[in-house]
Amino acid sequence: MREPSLPTPVFVLMSPPDATRSFLTTNADPGAPPPIGIADLDKVLYEALGVPRGGWSEMFGLRSWRAGARAARRGHRIGRKVGDGWTLPVWLVVDGESVTWRWDGRYAGDRPRFDEIPRRSPA
Repeated sequence: MREPSLPTPVFVLMSPPDATRSFLTTNADPGAPPPIGIADLDKVLYEALGVPRGGWSEMFGLRSWRAGARAARRGHRIGRKVGDGWTLPVWLVVDGESVTWRWDGRYAGDRPRFDEIPRRSPA
């Protein structure tokens, strides 16, 4: 179950709307509100945010292999490539129209520590 103090997740995917919906449905946390999905086939948001692309070491280096092993232990598998597979991960916290926190991945499969993500204030 998703930590309630974390912001609502919004996934921006380089896939068609039907594939984006399918991904979100398949990977939703049981009992949590469904995440929001944005289909960005043309990478408009990625480019506006300046999301970096990786090279060989970022995509196939030891850290990426470790991230892949961690995902495989959790039952995740590599599926059919959709979009630009060289785009590195980025996590944002958006409040209204402002990005209040940003984390840029350094390699494929990189992710922030969840205790680094700013929490919502209790209502």
